[in-house]
Amino acid sequence: MPTPQIVQLMAELNTFMTKDSLNDHEKQWAIKQTTDPDLQAQLKQLSTTDIKIIAQLAEREATHAKALPTMTGLSQATISRGLTKLAKLGLAAKFRSLQNNKEILVHLTTAGQQVAQLHDKLDAAIAVKASAIAAEYSAAELDRFIGLMAKINQIEP
Repeated sequence: MPTPQIVQLMAELNTFMTKDSLNDHEKQWAIKQTTDPDLQAQLKQLSTTDIKIIAQLAEREATHAKALPTMTGLSQATISRGLTKLAKLGLAAKFRSLQNNKEILVHLTTAGQQVAQLHDKLDAAIAVKASAIAAEYSAAELDRFIGLMAKINQIEP
């Protein structure tokens, strides 16, 4: 039988995970940061997975599509669906490599770059608040918590 602390930890983790939805607070924040109705409509359709792909694409001018699963920790099928969705939304563009016609490269469009910038701005704002919370704990306590979370993330049913 789990201890009360494990029950509470799992409840907090479940609450954290359910915050990730198509209409979560982060997305609402991002939508409020722009007056562009097209960008607002695009943002409304993005999932956290889509934003994770956008964040990786933002780190370089062009990315090999086959490299994205390793970079993101997502499956090839998830990446493929995500890239198709981002292309349909006009946030990313796929093209073939000039060196090897079989290789697919991807880059963000101007709108995709705007989403990436909003994501960076949001991450920075959250990091400031998280740092203030973390200041109450020692480095050793934070390391232990990080270790705990890493072990929990490795649990497979």
